[in-house]
Amino acid sequence: PYDTLKLATLASGLSAGTPYFVARDIPCEMCEDIPCAKVCPSGALNKDIASIDDSRMGLAVLLDQENCLNFQGLRCDVCYRECPKIDEAITLELDRNMRTGKHARFLPTVHSDACTGCGKCEKVCVLEQPAIKVLPLSLAKGELGHHYRFGWLEGKDGKS
Repeated sequence: PYDTLKLATLASGLSAGTPYFVARDIPCEMCEDIPCAKVCPSGALNKDIASIDDSRMGLAVLLDQENCLNFQGLRCDVCYRECPKIDEAITLELDRNMRTGKHARFLPTVHSDACTGCGKCEKVCVLEQPAIKVLPLSLAKGELGHHYRFGWLEGKDGKS
């Protein structure tokens, strides 16, 4: 209903017909009834998802700490305030100046287990080029090798 999703064409670099969105232009509105999945012509969107909060469209990553206003010592909490999962997906972590004991920074931190990848943080970033961007999960997160075993995990034979 918000014209967020587009279908990839042969020229777009994605597999033709794949739904995608450009967060800086039109982020996902996180509709509770998830109308996009119900009408998706390609079947690429999960129709069985119970809550939009469980969706994983990508992952927000703070790519540019050098230009993020919070890392410059200025107070900006726009990405934090706009996040539909405030205090879950993005938190502001206190970073005190240990030398002076007087100044502090509040640094935005993305929590991958809660971030839906809706893109609202990227859309509202006040910088000309956003410091925070939504990336595909395959780019944003590493993957632990399947050969690792964890002796402290019960019932899974040490597999994660």
